[in-house]
Amino acid sequence: MKLYIPACGDRLHLTAPWNFILYLESRNIQFAKLRGLVNKEGRWSIYEEGPVLKSGPVTLPAGSVIECDRVYIRSFNKSRVQIEKDYDSITWKLMQTNGKPVRHGRFWVKLPDCYDIEYELQSDSLYRHRVKAIREVMES
Repeated sequence: MKLYIPACGDRLHLTAPWNFILYLESRNIQFAKLRGLVNKEGRWSIYEEGPVLKSGPVTLPAGSVIECDRVYIRSFNKSRVQIEKDYDSITWKLMQTNGKPVRHGRFWVKLPDCYDIEYELQSDSLYRHRVKAIREVMES
């Protein structure tokens, strides 16, 4: 197994369905609405009891393309031992077939949920390679 940490802008092509837990925190609410996990109208509480966030299962089908938008990893602290206090996460954007992001397709997942992603990484999906190609076209 080789370690791969995506840079912001890198795109992953899912080769198998990806099942993960979506936490119904404010930054995920628009994506939760898109996936039908929360009511589009009205108000809701994002906490079950105490500091535990409500969550729901999500599956992205094989063939989906996701783009890394943010990687957040905190230095170790004692509170991280409790799963509800583990804030390490990656924020993704769900992409359309035309390469543009899906409206309200931005969401974050906890880092351990990302370990289950089965993907294919193509060289043209790396952000730095796309920027290089655009620069070459612009300079020619």
